[in-house]
Amino acid sequence: MSGRGNLLNLFNKKTRSSEISSSSEYYENDCGFNIHHSTSSGEFHRLPKDNIGSDLLKTIKNMDTSVGRGRAQFVQTFKSNETNLGKRKDDTSSIQSKDTINNESTSSLENSKVHNDEFFPNVVHGSKGSSVILSCNYIELKTDENKGVYQYEVRFFPAVDSVHLRIKYLNEHMDKIGGTKTFDGASLYLPILLENQMTVLVSKSMDTEVEIRILFKKKEPFKNCLHLYNILFDRIMKTLNYVRFDRKQFDPSCPKIIPQAKLEVWPGYVTAVDELEGGLMLCCDVSHRILCQRTVLDMLIDIYKKNINSYQDLVKKTLIGNIVITRYNNRTYKISEVCFNESPQSIFHTKTGPTSYVQYYTKYHNINIKDINQPLLLSIKKARGTPEDTENIEFRLVPELCYLTGLRDDIRSNNKLMREIATYTRVTPNQRKLALDKFYDNVSNTPAAREILDRWGLALFRNLNNLKGRQLDSEQIYFGKKVVTAGQNAEFSKDAVKNEMLEAIHLNNWIIIHFKTDLRAAISLLDNMKQCCRPLGMNISKPKIISLDHDRINEFIDALRRNIVMETQIVVCICPNSRDDRYSAIKKICCLELPVPSQVINAKTLCNETKNRSVVQKILLQMNCKMGGSLWTVKIPFKSVMICGIDSYHDPSNRGNSVAAFVASLNASYTQWYSKAVIQTKSEEIVNGLTSSFEAALNSYKKRNGCLPESVIIYRDGVGDGQLSTCSRYEIPQFASICDNRIKLTFIVVQKRVNTRIFSGSANQLDNPLPGTLVDEHITRAHMYDFFLVSQLVRQGTVSPTHFIVLQDDAKYGPDIIQKLSYKLCFLYYNWSGTIRIPACCMAK
Repeated sequence: MSGRGNLLNLFNKKTRSSEISSSSEYYENDCGFNIHHSTSSGEFHRLPKDNIGSDLLKTIKNMDTSVGRGRAQFVQTFKSNETNLGKRKDDTSSIQSKDTINNESTSSLENSKVHNDEFFPNVVHGSKGSSVILSCNYIELKTDENKGVYQYEVRFFPAVDSVHLRIKYLNEHMDKIGGTKTFDGASLYLPILLENQMTVLVSKSMDTEVEIRILFKKKEPFKNCLHLYNILFDRIMKTLNYVRFDRKQFDPSCPKIIPQAKLEVWPGYVTAVDELEGGLMLCCDVSHRILCQRTVLDMLIDIYKKNINSYQDLVKKTLIGNIVITRYNNRTYKISEVCFNESPQSIFHTKTGPTSYVQYYTKYHNINIKDINQPLLLSIKKARGTPEDTENIEFRLVPELCYLTGLRDDIRSNNKLMREIATYTRVTPNQRKLALDKFYDNVSNTPAAREILDRWGLALFRNLNNLKGRQLDSEQIYFGKKVVTAGQNAEFSKDAVKNEMLEAIHLNNWIIIHFKTDLRAAISLLDNMKQCCRPLGMNISKPKIISLDHDRINEFIDALRRNIVMETQIVVCICPNSRDDRYSAIKKICCLELPVPSQVINAKTLCNETKNRSVVQKILLQMNCKMGGSLWTVKIPFKSVMICGIDSYHDPSNRGNSVAAFVASLNASYTQWYSKAVIQTKSEEIVNGLTSSFEAALNSYKKRNGCLPESVIIYRDGVGDGQLSTCSRYEIPQFASICDNRIKLTFIVVQKRVNTRIFSGSANQLDNPLPGTLVDEHITRAHMYDFFLVSQLVRQGTVSPTHFIVLQDDAKYGPDIIQKLSYKLCFLYYNWSGTIRIPACCMAK
């Protein structure tokens, strides 16, 4: 027999008589899951190689076939890939062990990721400034060299759809795979390496046998195991009986009670494992959660008594979107809706049949519901998986058993209560260290928690006082006619009101609008402005004063429309109280309809004679900025460099849209800025509108300076760790395409929501580090160009550093220049005469 018939005969013969190769090359391509084995329960098998590939290739070489479809095309494919097949065979025979394979592939993968996805120059550590010894809230994780995280692929024959059954079948062989595992139904992670490349197990189900094939894939590097390690610490917190809220864990056993407000404060921790420059580390920070001691039912009764007519609307406004906890199981739920047409007497279906909520809680929780007519709360949780394949899970909750958590609006508006809460939540560095020591001792002294770490070859190592940092030099503040030193505290509030502004705008044509009842406040404002303007280098002419008869929004709007002209420099509106609708109406007229700078003042702030002068001084500084003036600057010795800032704002009341703010410097002293706001829909990428803003900013820079900048530095706020890759691959190339090799681009991500805390002082007496303290080693990310900067002075609680990540630096400024520039920009926020936490260009206000 010749031709295709001979080929198929040889193929079938070899298939029937041969066993399947167990080489790592074969498993990598075919996974070994189409093989039939006849095995007994619990046996391990390692299968020998065969030469089917080489024999088949020899037969194909001597065949002549026309290229068409079906088997002829199949043969032609083998011919065209002859060289590749031979090469792969040679490569397979040269491999000595599966550990070598996986180490090489892992190393190649890591190098590719470092060079392709993350910007990592040769020099990422700075040297400027004086050295300081610091502490931090990190605990080192030591790993056992004999253990690791080994990934396996698991398949079932015949196929088992239920994840629950897959876990059940696999658990029957815990003695074969070890007592410790993490299994999601497809991927299996073990802390040990099984003896064979593929392990075959058999479980019995009713009258059939289920074959389980466990194929070794690779040994995971530390950076790929971070999610697993974080899951382990979630399990540890569960053994310590902590309650989880989002990503934080809280201790319900020792709450701090605030009896007057019927609140309690739960202490807790937020933990995260990451691979840092100093190795594998656990970041552990203190957190708190506010809980109401009154049930949701008590709140519903109060709302009903106060306003019967709009009871349902007020209840929905108060509850929807808030998180409640059910203390009988310490689980949290987010309220999605209030079901007034349902009650605890309503019937729902269970596996055992229909039942009411009253009967359910009596039977399963031994709880007797007292009010059987109360409405139910609906909580909708998204199920795991793709939206097409899964349905949302609905929970019906009884208000009588629910307690609100978090800070509500009525609590936030109570300044006295907020100060009392702050005594528990505003934690000093020494208190944080004690809490960190307590966490370490709890884990070390709890056998169940320690066992979880031991099984995976992990151990905690406490060494907080070995962090090296640097203290940058004090900055010089440049006013109109004087230069002052900010000092080690980086504050110059007294100098800001005693020295002439860098660029003062004289008030020649301006308007004051007030109500008749606030005439005294208007006169006080004008008198104090005349006294305070001289030291600031500002001249003030008599304004046009308009007095309104009634406190109505329409009267304010009409007064603005009648009196604003082209020559008007600024409008000052004095209001009797704070009202959002009035404020929004004024800003809408002055920003959109008749664009003119505006200053809205609460009359109550002008009634205190002892504080009037300091209040008016700050108002004058704000008015000068709004009219285009400058207050002060710092020395930034750049030539032809434009600095940009990007921030975003998400309105909680309008979840569909967000606002992106873009600013760009226009002059050499970095006191004049181009700005633009872009409204984005939820599904729209934020960079789409920002690139057009960037082009407009470049045109404005060229119009003012006569040429484009040689370099652009972009500070990008609002990017989390999970968005860094998207930012590198999607956003930066679009900005770079606009620069088009004419302009060098430096792109820096600013992260202010971090759990890292840095302390100064000795182990027994910790304190907040001074402004200008930075850390760029040990606790920074491995394979990433980043640093932490403490830029502001904090006298209460613990200061939070800002995390800077450099994703691109075409100009090759180096770490010292970027770190120093980032600190200098924190001085240029004109609403505060000192430093702020982030560069001023990222401060959307």
